Amino acid sequence: MTPTLSAPGIVLRPLALTDAPALFVALSDPNVQRYRHASPHEDISETEAYVLSTLAMSRAAWAITEDGGEALGRLALRVPEAGIGEFGIVLRAAAHGRGLGFKALQCAETFAFTQLGLSKLTGNIDAENAASLALFAKAGFTREALLAANRVTDLGVRDSVLMAKPAPQG
Repeated sequence: MTPTLSAPGIVLRPLALTDAPALFVALSDPNVQRYRHASPHEDISETEAYVLSTLAMSRAAWAITEDGGEALGRLALRVPEAGIGEFGIVLRAAAHGRGLGFKALQCAETFAFTQLGLSKLTGNIDAENAASLALFAKAGFTREALLAANRVTDLGVRDSVLMAKPAPQG
């Protein structure tokens, strides 16, 4: 079960299908979707399917909000192999540059390490997505590997950077 997490200026609450209309704002924006695996959503049904898929594939999935209300984005934590989690984050353009992504990663990181006992967290980021690379670096993730030609987007076959952060010692 996904817990509600909070810090000053942010509330991460469990993602729900009812968040689809708010997430459609981000997922239909070509600039937000530029480096992601999918084309911009053209219909709310695509976003509803996306939310259901996120919920099915994630150990935890949150709506990123300022106050527990409307979703400005979503943060998902998958655990594809024992002890290692992978974050995926998307925010609507109007929420960029306000520190929400950083705060979201901090809240979820604490949960992942302390409550789930994960030994490492990762993010698999398009090699040209400077904003996401900077976000993960600011959150203390370091570049672990360049994965050549490992994803396909509307931009074609793309390289990605695996950013990683080990659990704190002690």
